[in-house]
Amino acid sequence: MPSTAATVVRRAREAMLRLVHPVEARISPDGRAVAVAAAGPEHAALVLAPVPAGARDGGADPGTPALRAPSGPDAPTDRHSPRWLPDSRTLLHIAQSEGPAGTEVRLAALDTVSGTVRTVATAPGAVEELLVSDDGSQALLLCAADGAERDGMHLGLPVRLGSVPAPEHFARGTGRRSLHLVGLADGSVREAGPAGLTVWNVAWRGGATAAATVCEDTLPAGYYGARFAALDLDARTARTVYTPQGQLGAPALAADGRTAAVCEGISIVAGRPVVVGLTTGDSSVVPGVEDATWLRFDDDAPGALWFAGWDGTGSRVGRTGQPAGTCWSGPVTLGGAGYQPGLSLSADGRLAATVLDAPGRPPEAVVARTEGPDAWNWAPVTALNTPDPVLARVRTAQTLWSAPDGRTVQGLVLSSGERTEPRPLAVLVHGGPAWLWSAGYAPGDVLGLAPALAAAGYLVLLPNPRGSNGRGIEHARAVVGDVGGADLDDVLAGVRHLVDSGLADPDRTAVLGHSYGGFLAAQAAARTDVFRAAVVVSAPTDWLSFTHTSNIGGGYDRTYGIGGPDAPEGLIRRSPVFARGGSGTPTLIVHGSADRVTPVGQAHELYRSLLRTGRAPVELYVYPDEGHEFTDGGHLLDAAARTEQWLATHLAPRPAAAPQTAVPGDASPEPIPGTAPAAGPDGDTPLKPSGPAVPLTAGGGR
Repeated sequence: MPSTAATVVRRAREAMLRLVHPVEARISPDGRAVAVAAAGPEHAALVLAPVPAGARDGGADPGTPALRAPSGPDAPTDRHSPRWLPDSRTLLHIAQSEGPAGTEVRLAALDTVSGTVRTVATAPGAVEELLVSDDGSQALLLCAADGAERDGMHLGLPVRLGSVPAPEHFARGTGRRSLHLVGLADGSVREAGPAGLTVWNVAWRGGATAAATVCEDTLPAGYYGARFAALDLDARTARTVYTPQGQLGAPALAADGRTAAVCEGISIVAGRPVVVGLTTGDSSVVPGVEDATWLRFDDDAPGALWFAGWDGTGSRVGRTGQPAGTCWSGPVTLGGAGYQPGLSLSADGRLAATVLDAPGRPPEAVVARTEGPDAWNWAPVTALNTPDPVLARVRTAQTLWSAPDGRTVQGLVLSSGERTEPRPLAVLVHGGPAWLWSAGYAPGDVLGLAPALAAAGYLVLLPNPRGSNGRGIEHARAVVGDVGGADLDDVLAGVRHLVDSGLADPDRTAVLGHSYGGFLAAQAAARTDVFRAAVVVSAPTDWLSFTHTSNIGGGYDRTYGIGGPDAPEGLIRRSPVFARGGSGTPTLIVHGSADRVTPVGQAHELYRSLLRTGRAPVELYVYPDEGHEFTDGGHLLDAAARTEQWLATHLAPRPAAAPQTAVPGDASPEPIPGTAPAAGPDGDTPLKPSGPAVPLTAGGGR
């Protein structure tokens, strides 16, 4: 018979698999309708919703026909990237379907009044971005060729438009991402990207001028050294206008095509907006804006920018120029393309649409006015999901604690039910590290286990240690040259904080992590005795082999100062497969066989290194055809069940012992060259009082 906790974990994960995720919301130019790309359990579809009369001045036109999404035999086709034409009736989008020859990718146009769909053109690859000219006459496609490598944010699987070739071929220049212009009147398609360069992201509003992040390398590793360029789409040339110190994302272009803006950050880009003159090459950082993930020029106020981004464990929207500042912020997640905060604005800029995901409130598309007494009061326009009774048990609170060096660290605590005694603690560490735990209905990183374990009675800590987004670029870059060092100290300090608060049982703690978070979990398991169990998912464990086998190797490790071919000692000393210090932590390893970001060899190396030491139980499960993120529902449920069983086995209550007031046995790790040794509990800086955890709800914001 399965345990009660096992049953709850399964039910919670099943509920999460039933969720329909609105990926992005696009408001029509006239502000009367919202088109939503919604990813459901079976396929991705377009959902159309009218904007409520109360959400816009003058109300909706009662004579407007009902909106019609694709229906009939063609409905199961995967559809994404909705983009309105200026007529506010035609919706361009990408349609993907499987046929005898493989995946067919089409640029399609939906008449939202009649519901009819026509194919405009066949795309020459997987479309990763769709842009429409301001006049509605052209579209620009950013396409990845068959076999192009994807990064960890996009499953870590290659683009496959046909069957896997046998043999699979690798050569310099294959799998490039390129730009293609489409004439919407005649369906003509021509390549327009710079010859010999890979394009990672692009801004364009029509004509021959675009601004893009480019490099020579076709692998995702090249993105870490990409530069910002002004493109001439007619001549197919690129001219570098800005060379960043980090990575670039979310470019925007002014209406006159002479000025561009781009976010500069690190890794998964959330950062400071940089404004660049495309003719002069002059650049300037926008002051006072951090963790921006989306930009748009305000055409009615030259030089002004709208922006959206992270704000601690929440999100915010703001504007530069006059007036400047934050327009709205709240303890929720605003969603857009790329899983990061973003907006869509009506043509007059008076209405905004986005996706709102909040504790206790499943994700839905929402709209708000941008001015007036009711500004930024988000109103839902879709009802894709209903709250699930199991997930409804979960409460989310924000908490703060102090690291050994005095840095304030922020995180979320998930729990359910009312208990007075300390609970078993599960610490889930996100990937990145330039990513974050943000407040939402059912956080999905680390196999989506956070809400499931909280519903089953665990106290769940979701820490955002240094290296995370949401606290500014200095916080995100503080991990460079010190991976697995002070950021691991931040996590361990969070454990001590919850133990000292009387909320967590120090003798029943576990650490779980995905990707870089799995690396930290493996480091904690090998170097300390803080945790009685560890779960390592899709993690880099040997940086030396990683740099030669990962599709981001040589870029990621250089960016984070881990080491390189000329300095292999750092790669070795920072690798969990070589880590020592603890007496042994039972470790469960979970990995996908097709992962090309952290290849499955990383899991086998960790398994064999732990097996050889023989200090604690270790098991490895490799799931077929899964990439860096798992997508198969059966695999996700199986991995969740095995994780719960691992925790139940190794966190079972021990015989009564003398009371303890601190985390026991935190052995000091071996020092890493160039960094100070991490202190054990006796050497830690005393924690500053941080007060009780602050509950988060969907109603907050300013």
